[in-house]
Amino acid sequence: MTPTQPILPAEQILAGDAPLMSLPVLRPPSDLFTRRAARLRQLADSHAMADFLRLCAVICEQQQALHDASQLDPRAALEKLAQALAPQLPSPVQASLDALLALDAAALSRLAERLLNGDYPADGPLFAALPLLGAALQAQATRSIRQRPLPEPQSQEARCPCCGGLPLASVLTRGDSGHAQRHVVCSMCSHAWPVGRVRCLGCGNSRDLRYYSLAPQDYEAPEPDHQRPHQTRGAQEVEACGECHGALKQVSLLQAPDAEAGADDLASLALDLLAGEAGYARLGFNPLFLPGT
Repeated sequence: MTPTQPILPAEQILAGDAPLMSLPVLRPPSDLFTRRAARLRQLADSHAMADFLRLCAVICEQQQALHDASQLDPRAALEKLAQALAPQLPSPVQASLDALLALDAAALSRLAERLLNGDYPADGPLFAALPLLGAALQAQATRSIRQRPLPEPQSQEARCPCCGGLPLASVLTRGDSGHAQRHVVCSMCSHAWPVGRVRCLGCGNSRDLRYYSLAPQDYEAPEPDHQRPHQTRGAQEVEACGECHGALKQVSLLQAPDAEAGADDLASLALDLLAGEAGYARLGFNPLFLPGT
């Protein structure tokens, strides 16, 4: 015998009230940032943004060290990052980092609180160093939340049920039944919570959704195979909602078993730019890449 769940009325299902008891919140692996660094280096080969991805890989390795260390406050974590990365940072970033570390405790705390919610000054002397503050906060949040009990989400949530963080990207995996299942990875604590397979995270719409991926100019899409619907889909896509005009990156482990949400998101920033030009606004953010004005 297995537990059963009541069948909800159609209007409740459409409203996003369907329970997701069968899909738990997932903890990130303890070596998450090491894995992310390895994936970034793999993706950097022949990539137009190779230098950026390799720098992000170095940052991720330092995030792993922060994650494995004792709990640090934002300033101490940022100082450790600054010491480790100093030889590799461009001079404008180093100057911005020096200005960031010169802030008093209250000002740095306010800035960190803003960044946790995807809010930050998109210009000015501090801007270039904010991804490093985001990296420090991400490493510490991942460590902290890993030590807490996991929640049991009852329905689709737009923010992380573990820490209240914004989404980074969604991930498709193969479920026990053989069908694809979907989780959203938190931009801060890196835990992943279940959401509807075809449903906008922003507004719950499941009808007017489009999926975009990058392809060569001369690419011709094959005929759809309804027996294997994911066979011709991209490993990195943007799910764009026609209702709220929100967009969320989707990374498919069905297509690329080595994919990793944070790394593959950074390697497909061109998709976000194209989605923005088409009028879609990103839901959530990646702390290692903060668009400016």
